[in-house]
Amino acid sequence: MIPVELFGIHVETCERFYDELPGLVSDAFEDKAYVDSLFQVESERSLEHLNIADAWANNTPLIWNEDLENEVMMALRTIHYPKVNLLEHILSLDNVDTVRLSQWMHFSTNVYPIYSEKACETLTRMGVPTPFNRNDIASYGLYVQRLEGLKQYSPAHGLPEIGLPRARILQLGLERFE
Repeated sequence: MIPVELFGIHVETCERFYDELPGLVSDAFEDKAYVDSLFQVESERSLEHLNIADAWANNTPLIWNEDLENEVMMALRTIHYPKVNLLEHILSLDNVDTVRLSQWMHFSTNVYPIYSEKACETLTRMGVPTPFNRNDIASYGLYVQRLEGLKQYSPAHGLPEIGLPRARILQLGLERFE
């Protein structure tokens, strides 16, 4: 049964995606920069996790005052997967968009996917329109829901066991799927 998040998906294309996914991501564990960054994250969410994500993504480090740091960390610590609505007010900060937020959430939790234009395009081609908008938290929320649907619908062979978060495997697979 297809999850609601994937309503309208081209089933044949989706099945082909799952068949090809292990091959599409077979080199994912060789991304040393990603793996090293992922395993630097320890314990509960912290400002250091955001710095690790920013370093991995080559983002310019943000300099915040203590009040702003506390506000951001409160939002990140209280949010629960797959919700994203508590992050919306963070988009008002300079140099913060949904892609950067998704990187922070991914490295802080290992369950949120990194927002990707190419992955959104692939999902749209597969029959589930998924907009990419760097300034719209609802678009990122829809992307999170789509990837959760892919996790739920995946056959046993569809998500390879390679020691990386399933969200990352699906994101990379979608980016590489033709």
